[in-house]
Amino acid sequence: MSADSTSEREPTRDELVAMAYVDGELDGEGERDARAAFEQRLLREPALAREVAELRRLEIAARLALPPAPLEAEWARLRVDRVQALLRRIALLCGVVAALGALALAATRGAPKLEPAWLACAALALVCAAAALGAVLRTRLRTRAVDPYVHVER
Repeated sequence: MSADSTSEREPTRDELVAMAYVDGELDGEGERDARAAFEQRLLREPALAREVAELRRLEIAARLALPPAPLEAEWARLRVDRVQALLRRIALLCGVVAALGALALAATRGAPKLEPAWLACAALALVCAAAALGAVLRTRLRTRAVDPYVHVER
């Protein structure tokens, strides 16, 4: 066989539609009928259903063969990062304590002795907000370098 006879052939219309179906591109605006019609064909045509199953297997194999995207890898590192975990825990703890304090103050509204407690709850809520903001900013700064959408303009 010559090199010219082993060249790839053009995909058939059915193969192109099957690829669009597997890629989730067949259900775009105005194409719901096309998707439903194709799904009906899958029920009637076993060869076409096998083609779609093979394309799905190839898609899964390709996805598994890829290394994690840089952004996914950075998120995985942040999930186990001690500083990030500490910031999240501080924010959660302060938020819970501040909420409980606010509820207690609301329940005893009008008691003049509780004014210092109100200030303490407000200060704790401020610490909570600062910890949460710190966690968000730290995450944003850590992921910015590997975010594929940083330079995309809307």
